Amino acid sequence: MKLSLRFRHLLILVAILVTDSAFTRFYTNVDDDPGLRLYNYGLLGLSLWLIVRSWRWFSPGMWRWLILAVLSMAALVLESYADWGTWMVYPHVLGKLTPFLVLFGAYAYYRRYGIPPLGFVMSAVPVMVVLNIILYHPATFTLGGFLGHERGVDTTSAFLLVLPAVYFLNRYLVGNSWLFLFYFFADLGVIIFLQHRTVWLSTGLALLLNLLLVARASTTSLRLRRFLPILALPLLFGLLGGLTMVLNNPDVLKKLNNNVEDISNSESQGTGSWRLQQFEAYEPFIREYPIAGMRLKGFELPIQFFDKTSGAPVWPNYTGHHFHSFYVDRLFYFGFLGLLLAIAPIVLLVVRCLKQARPLPLDTIALVAYAGCGLLYGVSYDWPFYFFGVIGFTMAAVEVAALEPVAPPAPRPASPAAEPFFSTPTAPSRPAHASV
Repeated sequence: MKLSLRFRHLLILVAILVTDSAFTRFYTNVDDDPGLRLYNYGLLGLSLWLIVRSWRWFSPGMWRWLILAVLSMAALVLESYADWGTWMVYPHVLGKLTPFLVLFGAYAYYRRYGIPPLGFVMSAVPVMVVLNIILYHPATFTLGGFLGHERGVDTTSAFLLVLPAVYFLNRYLVGNSWLFLFYFFADLGVIIFLQHRTVWLSTGLALLLNLLLVARASTTSLRLRRFLPILALPLLFGLLGGLTMVLNNPDVLKKLNNNVEDISNSESQGTGSWRLQQFEAYEPFIREYPIAGMRLKGFELPIQFFDKTSGAPVWPNYTGHHFHSFYVDRLFYFGFLGLLLAIAPIVLLVVRCLKQARPLPLDTIALVAYAGCGLLYGVSYDWPFYFFGVIGFTMAAVEVAALEPVAPPAPRPASPAAEPFFSTPTAPSRPAHASV
């Protein structure tokens, strides 16, 4: 019997995902820990090595994106030397571009070696997030914790749970195992319980994109019988379990109603109003430097957002401006050019996948849906470090899937009941010119 070692290719993806606080919390609860900084520097160095080693596997589009990102970093370094006499006077600003190296490193590796099975990683992520909460914030999974808005983990960790949720849903649609459907609902339940409202909206967008992409990938019409359990199971567990009792609690209903109102009235209540006030404070500078942003000069700009009670700056000067919104951050530091550098390829990827006639594997569809929902997540929060790696992984998965030969349609079974909903996707092989 031949032992497959293909799982080893998951190590690069795992090394990127563990940069999230849900994993690093097991090591330290200090965000600026020297060990974590050293690990991130190591990932950047590894990514550079992967890019140099596998540059021949880059598609023309990814090659152009890489050149633009490298030129942007080089221009920032040259500007620093020309105006401040040192190659990088404010590393904080350059650090907003260096995660692109992780994106291209992940792409280079998986474009060359193909996409390994994702089952282990998708199963491990929710387990580790829940374990983190149980060990360090056990009150989160209580009624009091829910009512007290105890979230347990950062928004980035809750956002990471969206990918396994979509993956498990697609595994259920492509197979006959109800276990995957249980995993989907369990993961979705944790997302809802953590009460990160931006993640709720991102999950909804991911599921919508996933449904549209699945509809295009289907070789037959979508069968209602596959979706009935998705609607019936929550109702069944609600009637037989304690969900009905919990939802009948007026405090729970009030809490859920407040969360929904915060979403629908984001400009006047909740953290959305806080973000709006921050944007209004910096809008004049975004308008003054609309094309390429303030860049390094932006770091020297005094904090423009003040506490209403004390009148003091919300953060100390020379620590960065701490924008929660990815879009505001990019517009302030790098203008529309910097924003397009980040989001244009993702928008084009989603649009291309929605329009193309060739069906995608279900695992790849989950990745594309997750990358697409990051566009909405970025409205309220900065993209986490690991998300850049997932984007690179997604780009590689889509291109590898495009290289797979199209399987001839299977003959229609005599019995309609025996007709499969989907043909089981096979693991994409390496490009014909690839070598291990």
